[in-house]
Amino acid sequence: MKNLTTSETAVSEALGFILTLGVLIIASSLVYLGGYPILQDSMKASHFQEMEESFMLLGQNMNEVAYERAPIRTTELKILQGSMSTQRDSYMQVVVNDTSVTYYMGSIEYYLDDQIIAYENGGIWTKYKNDVTIMRSKPNINHANITIIPIVELLGAYSKGGEGTVRIRASHSDSSSICFINSTGYDATIIITSNFYKGWETYLKDDVGAKDIVVDDSNQTVTANLTASYIYIDANRLDVEIF
Repeated sequence: MKNLTTSETAVSEALGFILTLGVLIIASSLVYLGGYPILQDSMKASHFQEMEESFMLLGQNMNEVAYERAPIRTTELKILQGSMSTQRDSYMQVVVNDTSVTYYMGSIEYYLDDQIIAYENGGIWTKYKNDVTIMRSKPNINHANITIIPIVELLGAYSKGGEGTVRIRASHSDSSSICFINSTGYDATIIITSNFYKGWETYLKDDVGAKDIVVDDSNQTVTANLTASYIYIDANRLDVEIF
């Protein structure tokens, strides 16, 4: 009986359990604190890539309304944090001799952690944190003797943030117009002001075959010259809703 009352065996086992549990809790906390931000960054990067694919579908639907005169298209996207909005800060100016016309374009943009995916004037653009802009889908400028420049102007001011489902509805506006410019004997100068001007620079140089390209970083502008006998500008205005 005396040995039973003085024994510390149970105390040792309890103390060992408490120490083991404490080590496990500390280790789990360190893993959580160190690994959770990495997991979050990985989830956001994966989601951003998925949104790039979703914007390809959005671009197809928008272009069907703009170029094929589809009456209405609705695209459903799922966002993880970030924000979806329409912007009205991009435009294109075409100058031939003494003739100058300016068309607003606008864009639909998804913003997440200083990265942007956007639909603008028929193309899909991705702008990363280091300001590198990649063209995911090409606009539809056709440079030839008769150069065709489609314009997609987005009307409406909408935005939605948080997490969940976002629907983007586009319908063709009756205010669309056509402009035909005789540029025989002159170079046509195209001036594009856009948040994605660096992507436009690459597109105009590599895909359109423009020359004398000048980039103005301070004004987010790219200027280029085209040689053509006629410039045909097809301006399509779309009513856009985000809900």
